Amino acid sequence: MEYRDHLRREGVALLIGAQSAGIEAPVDACPGWDIGRLTSHTARVLQRTTVLVAEGLSEPPDNDRFERLARDETIFDQYSEILDELIEVLFAADPDAPSWNFTGENFTNAFWQRRMTHEIAIHRWDAEIAGGHAGEFPADLAVDGIDELLTVLVPMSAALKQPTLDASFHLHCTDTEGEWLTAFAGGTPSTIREHAKGDLAVRGPASSLYLWGWNRRGATEGGLEALGNTDLLESWAGIVP
Repeated sequence: MEYRDHLRREGVALLIGAQSAGIEAPVDACPGWDIGRLTSHTARVLQRTTVLVAEGLSEPPDNDRFERLARDETIFDQYSEILDELIEVLFAADPDAPSWNFTGENFTNAFWQRRMTHEIAIHRWDAEIAGGHAGEFPADLAVDGIDELLTVLVPMSAALKQPTLDASFHLHCTDTEGEWLTAFAGGTPSTIREHAKGDLAVRGPASSLYLWGWNRRGATEGGLEALGNTDLLESWAGIVP
């Protein structure tokens, strides 16, 4: 999919949501964080990615290359400048050119186009909901985000957390095409993109399913329903990075 427009729209919406919520508003999805820290965190991730792509690095950049970001209202201007620079660099670069990432595979700039779009999108939700109301995601963006979560990030998280889990999860979008079965064997997940029966099924609109996958929405909220072994909902929540 084309990420540029999604990334810019979500990035600008994050800024507007953060400013509306206020610098000290708590961010419930990230315990202990306020809007200042959320905005600073996102800005730093974008800043590091810009350097990775611009320089085609084969390892992460050193932290001492970056000055400390503000934690007061100044962070909003810093974030805006960093977002603009990321968009300029990321989408001018060859998507097939090499750059390091944390997954151990797909060392290309295309990885970062996708990852930064969803990093910003989920934190846009966090910023907006901190102010009392958050907008839903376009279905195509949500489907792509679910796919990235299941095929890229959950395997990485499972390798780190090493859950003792033998169970399968079926995710099914009801408003657009999109079905996955993620099966854990000895704590190691594998995902297929097709209709198949799982021990737990969660189905509903793509935006809600995306948010549930990231522990931002309950499995019976936003038009979702959970079927099968609902005790596995807690297991899923512990696996998500």
